[in-house]
Amino acid sequence: MTNSIRRFVAVAALLIGILGVESTKLSAEESDSLVMVRLTSIDPELLQYFPRWYVCESDIQAKIFNAFRVLGYRRDNLDQQRIVVTAQPVANSEDPFEILIVECGTERMTAQEMSTNIPNILSKLSESARAYCYTDIPTTTPSSQPQTEAITSFLRPTNAAHSFTLSAFEQTLKIGKSGFWLSNVLGTDQAGYHFWNAGEAKVLLQRPLYVNDDVATNRAIPYLINARLGMGYRLTSDPRQGGVLSFIPARRIDAGYGGKIVTALDFNMPFHPQFGVSVNAELPLEPVKATTEVDITTYAATPIDDFRTIEVNPDDPSLVGNPVSTVNLLRSTGQVTFFYNLWLDPIRPENFFRFDLGVNYVEVREAAVMRTNDGITTLAINGISGLNTWKPNELGDWIYAKVEYRNQSTYPFGIDLQYANQTLLAHAYLPLFGQWLYLEAKYAQPLRGLRPFEREHMFMISPVLRLTL
Repeated sequence: MTNSIRRFVAVAALLIGILGVESTKLSAEESDSLVMVRLTSIDPELLQYFPRWYVCESDIQAKIFNAFRVLGYRRDNLDQQRIVVTAQPVANSEDPFEILIVECGTERMTAQEMSTNIPNILSKLSESARAYCYTDIPTTTPSSQPQTEAITSFLRPTNAAHSFTLSAFEQTLKIGKSGFWLSNVLGTDQAGYHFWNAGEAKVLLQRPLYVNDDVATNRAIPYLINARLGMGYRLTSDPRQGGVLSFIPARRIDAGYGGKIVTALDFNMPFHPQFGVSVNAELPLEPVKATTEVDITTYAATPIDDFRTIEVNPDDPSLVGNPVSTVNLLRSTGQVTFFYNLWLDPIRPENFFRFDLGVNYVEVREAAVMRTNDGITTLAINGISGLNTWKPNELGDWIYAKVEYRNQSTYPFGIDLQYANQTLLAHAYLPLFGQWLYLEAKYAQPLRGLRPFEREHMFMISPVLRLTL
């Protein structure tokens, strides 16, 4: 056995191990997205060993061209004289090829699609003898871009059947091809208060409501409508940041007890799916009542200084005790924005931008900590004078603007900048090892005068474990 043959067999064996198949055909049940994930997960150094060839037999060219045209692919993107087949390497010359992608011009069709629509052509292309006119593409020729799939979020890939991410900021889980996502998010980024700094977190379930039938965009945007519903909950650990979190600045803001209802809807326009409207609302489920006992050690309380006058209404029977300190509670928040997704080159969708512009609402209420002679503590807002409320009262308070950039090439990374609540929030991630371990960071900086519960800046960094199948 020559060195070149040994090298090819070794590479083929490695590819077969990576792809998780041997010489069997891809089953009809296997999704297009899974094929893409397998293909894009292969090291670029090995990609050159995939067999690729032009089909030059006119009869097959015409049939493939007509299949693409009848199935609704864009006519302007099709080229009958440029039919390219990409297959998985075979162990020896007697094995049939396992077709992965067939390209007609700049459009492409997976083996599953061909198996459904033109099985006879797929069978002929897969023959080991290739008894038709073809021209092999040298390994020095770069691979075409269908082997890199356009997506809208690398950390929440739409082209993966199963996905799991774990970081300090967010934990997400997608199981199966249903489009459902389950996530746990720390912080309220839309208000500029990320991670621990918001004093709250939320559990969300995303459910798709309307399938995108547009062939040109449905791989990146599989659904036109996505609804999210969940519950927000307050962080009850010590706000002074002792123990393992001692490196994080002490928290100065809290969420109220009783939780929140969190609802959101993303609506992509059917006539142009890249454009859409997003609505998000986070509303407290329970008001702050002076009759509800609280554990004040879980709140970021501030003693009342001599320069403030906090007075209690003596005619309110629910107000028992004396105000000894105050806490700042993040209450209702919400956004209504227009967004646009943009790939600079749809044929090579490596550079992705998303733009958001709309209105933002953030409300923070100050509450008095009431303590009785028995040591019972409650929170009170109604019937107390001298407390502050912060909500939008300037144009800058209402503006929500965000721009995101993601590079979706071999080493994906991303960065985004957000202006909301007159606060700049920057977020970035980059790969550490392969496509499974990343580093993620967030930085917040108020652009107006600081409020009592805000810090000059807030920075947090976290590793991200990302697994897809």
